[in-house]
Order: sequence, then C-alpha cells, then structure tokens
Amino acid sequence: MDLFEKTGKMALGSRLRLLTAKVTEDAARIYKLYDVDLAPKWFPVFFILAEEGENTISEIANKIGHSQPSVSKIIREMTAAGLILENRKTDDKRRNVVALTKKGRLLGVKIKDQYADVNAAIDTLISTAQHNLWEAMEEWEFLLDQQSLYKRVIEQKKFVKAKM
Repeated sequence: MDLFEKTGKMALGSRLRLLTAKVTEDAARIYKLYDVDLAPKWFPVFFILAEEGENTISEIANKIGHSQPSVSKIIREMTAAGLILENRKTDDKRRNVVALTKKGRLLGVKIKDQYADVNAAIDTLISTAQHNLWEAMEEWEFLLDQQSLYKRVIEQKKFVKAKM
C-alpha cells in the first residue's frame, strides 16, 4: 500500500488495524460459510466458556486480555443472542458468573469442523509466507510487555537529545 511506503514503520498501528479488519471481515464470512451465528469479537469469550464452562466476567477478562467493561458488553450481546446465561449460582451482583446456554453448547459442538479448517488454512498460509506472523506476534507481545513502545520512544527521544 502506497501510504505505508511513505509513512514507513511509524504507521505500524494503522497497518495492524487494517490487517485486523481484513482478518475480522474474513472471520465473519467464515462463520456464515459454516452457518455459525457468532460475531468475530465474541469468539474469545465463547471459546473460554465452551472449553472451560462457567466463569466470572473478571476471570474471562483476565484470560483473554480484555477489560472487564469490554467483556461485560460482549456478554450482554451474547445473552441477547441466546448464547449465554448470566448470574448463575450467585445472588451477588458483583460476582457475575456466566455460562453457555443449550444453544451456545450446541454451537460449541457445531463449530469444531470450522476450527479444524481454519487451523489448516492458517498453517498453509504460515508455510507459504516468508515470515511466521504467529511467532512474530508472540515475540512482539513479549517484548512490548517488557517495555512498551511509548517507553521506547521516550528513550529514543532522550538519546537523540543527549547527542545534540
């Protein structure tokens, strides 16, 4: 893309958002291909509940790396779609336990073929690509956990200033 040739690495966030949009758009199309009624942004929450069973919203947020308000919003949307039951086994509104409904559990069984096909397609893409994006993302996440891009830019700014 011409913009990224002009801006270079300083447009990393914009380029990642564009890639995310492409993958998310394809994910929505893949769900339709398999007749799975799931929004792509629901997937992490759905996966945790399908694999582990009931969890609190806080537990889910910690496991998927989202904020609690973000997970709460997804839970409300999935509840409206009939996939999740809220406040299971508790009267304490501060500890919101959620689980898949029967419809959600059936979807968890139905989606297994899709998982296998998506994993195989991604494996093919990785083997075709010159660089393994999956491994690179893991490395970048680790490095940015060690020191954020913001802090790295502050250091660079200090270094340049010191050289003057």
